[in-house]
Amino acid sequence: MFKDFFKKKKYLDCPLMKESLHFFYNQIRPCCANVPGPLFYDNYKGEKIDWDYIYNERRNLIKKIRTAKGKNYIPEECKGCCDTNLYLTEEKPEENFKNEIKRIYFHNHMPCNAKCTYCSYDHFNNGYGYDVLPFVKELINKGILSKDALIYMSGGEITISKEFEELMSLLTSYLNPPVEILTSGIKYCESIKDAFIKNKCRLMISLDAGTKEVYKRIKQVDCFDEVVENMKKYINASDNAKTGITLKYIIVDGVNDTKEETERFLTLAQELGIVHVRIDFDSVKYKYTGNINVPDSYFYLIDYFYKSAEKKHLTIRKYEQTEAILKKAKVNG
Repeated sequence: MFKDFFKKKKYLDCPLMKESLHFFYNQIRPCCANVPGPLFYDNYKGEKIDWDYIYNERRNLIKKIRTAKGKNYIPEECKGCCDTNLYLTEEKPEENFKNEIKRIYFHNHMPCNAKCTYCSYDHFNNGYGYDVLPFVKELINKGILSKDALIYMSGGEITISKEFEELMSLLTSYLNPPVEILTSGIKYCESIKDAFIKNKCRLMISLDAGTKEVYKRIKQVDCFDEVVENMKKYINASDNAKTGITLKYIIVDGVNDTKEETERFLTLAQELGIVHVRIDFDSVKYKYTGNINVPDSYFYLIDYFYKSAEKKHLTIRKYEQTEAILKKAKVNG
């Protein structure tokens, strides 16, 4: 008890709280983590956004953290977030931070061209939330969006959004870093090809299989060949696509959770010339705040995936939330 008494107080100093923006299907909030976090607008349907209000809400959150009594204060809406431990510090968070957006997540578009069995957003019934293009233009015109901002475009399937082409054109011409797109890869886009040529684009494609039969069982659409062909087109257009595409493998229980299928997947990535691969699992079923631990077999499969990828000279991209869930499972196991 006395040991805890003399510990220095820690504060949550989360950069997402101060400089990130998440355009969700029915909300505007600062982050995209495993918990919703603070909300700027709830039940949102595209109404005018008051950017001064959002900035003041951010400052109020930081003020609560700075002035809270007790140790290691974490706002109620942030409890259970797998990232909070990353941002605990003994220094009080800066309260006079600049009104600048350095990261945006787009989740306003929920329609999709696949029907993944593990989809986290089935309950949105493939609805379209609202347009974001006018807000991005506002952020640029007001000088709020940093030219070095990181952009993550997702959904649903963002490439079939009516705004996608113009949004890509605007963002890739304004920003310094590449735009990252989480996509099924089913639709081929000239704007993505052009962005690869300029080295202004990154794709995360969840193929989840090394064969069309397994792909169809997971995605519930018969588009494996189309996705592979689209990746070949991007790579033929620009060598940047080889390092700009990350091929992802999401483990689905009883379907692709075998060494044989992961090996076929990794061999395909190698044959295509793709450099980066990633392995994940259903983070809703095995969520960080849940009571269901990932199976022991996952640890063996992931270890095999890493070793086989290394032999094939593929680079592993790891996801913080997946790593946090695995770490928690090891502790509880």
